[in-house]
Amino acid sequence: MIRIYCDKNVYSLLNESNRNFNPELKSLMDDLKDIMIFTYSHAHHEDLSNSDESFWNHDLKLLENYVKDHYFNYDGIKRTTECLLAEPTKSFFDTDFKIYNNVINPNNNILDTMFQLLEEGDNDEDELLKVAKKTFQALLDQPAPNFFDPNLSDKEKEYAERFLPVSQDQTMGSMINNLFKFGNKLLTDKTEVIALKKMMEEFVNSDKYSFEKWRNQFDAKFKENFGGKSFTEMMGDLFNAVDHYNDYDKFIMFFNSLELHNVTRDKPLRKSQSLGSISTDANHAWYASFSDFLITDDKGLIAKAYICYQFFNIKTRILTIKEFLNSKTKFIQQEENDIHRFFKTLEYELTNSVILRKNLNINFEDTEILKNLHKFFNYFNRISVTQNSTKIYCQRHNNANSVMIREAEVLVKKLINLFGIDNNNSGLYSIDEKKSTDEIIRKWNFENIEIIFGFAINNGGNCYCLDFTSNNNIENSLLK
Repeated sequence: MIRIYCDKNVYSLLNESNRNFNPELKSLMDDLKDIMIFTYSHAHHEDLSNSDESFWNHDLKLLENYVKDHYFNYDGIKRTTECLLAEPTKSFFDTDFKIYNNVINPNNNILDTMFQLLEEGDNDEDELLKVAKKTFQALLDQPAPNFFDPNLSDKEKEYAERFLPVSQDQTMGSMINNLFKFGNKLLTDKTEVIALKKMMEEFVNSDKYSFEKWRNQFDAKFKENFGGKSFTEMMGDLFNAVDHYNDYDKFIMFFNSLELHNVTRDKPLRKSQSLGSISTDANHAWYASFSDFLITDDKGLIAKAYICYQFFNIKTRILTIKEFLNSKTKFIQQEENDIHRFFKTLEYELTNSVILRKNLNINFEDTEILKNLHKFFNYFNRISVTQNSTKIYCQRHNNANSVMIREAEVLVKKLINLFGIDNNNSGLYSIDEKKSTDEIIRKWNFENIEIIFGFAINNGGNCYCLDFTSNNNIENSLLK
């Protein structure tokens, strides 16, 4: 099933009380919401948490009308991105954003924040923790060494003291707290990001290498101006320097570094965003990589997501709202409403699709893999052909190359609408059926063709598959 990820600003245009309300966009999304999968993520919640609390419930219900419960979230403990069944009106409140904002508040002392809950306790069970705190505090009170090179230039000293002020009585605790405050200022205060970007601009004028000016040549231009090392080579060295970086870590760092190195520029420098806001956009781009389309009119997000998708070989397509609206006819035409037209289209694709590969094996049936132009049911984009069987299935890029729980529900509904009730009279599919990946989900017979819907293994992942089997050559059987 085509998966569509829209950023928060797209959903704001569906609000009829919004002065920028887009009725054409709302009409399209209303038409598609039950035949495609709209996905959302924790990044939507991060955006919403920065708005007035009085809008939360209304915006969550509007979001839920389209995304239902198709939720992506990165689990920092498991270090994996999870595809969950969670409605926005519930998942939003899984995070206490007030506590989160208190933790990242640069005006707070990290040590006080860490032990705040402990100090609120006053029972015997906390005694060991109180001893641990005193021991930890004693370590933090130790004098800190001076890490700065005495030969730094005045400009370098000025910048260095932004994140670690030089002091004769600096302790390990105050040093950690200063680093923490500087990090949180980057997350919350756009002036810190402006300072970093200005420093980079003073080092090399970004017009010499920016994506805005040089497009896909930016990396070569970056190399010319930064000591013979391209931006992607620089990031590759960073990734290789630390063993534990996973794909999520690399993607977020790469995305943020594009802005901090002035490769991309979201807005005029005086309106630059905080790193926290840029990181939320990075998360939107990451979560969208588990879908087929990212819909956004945010030019900064478009540029950075495009570069990241190129570097990490992610095939998610980025569409502006106008391009999304212009795709309506194609989406609607890929819904199958007439059984004879469906088989006629399948026959055409068998004859005219691009041949990706041929598997010739003396021990098994010869197989031909085709890439069809028409995406059947807005899902099946590959065809596997043997002498007596034709299978249509889905092949996606790595992040998205797996099934989502609700996709079977939507597909079975579409198949019943086209082929009628299945052989076993099972009807609509429910996730409560808990089919294992080697079981048939539904089966039909149409004239001399047996049609089986179930799971399949594709190139590097798994998907749903529709198998057409005939005693005769399948191409000769389709229209009889």
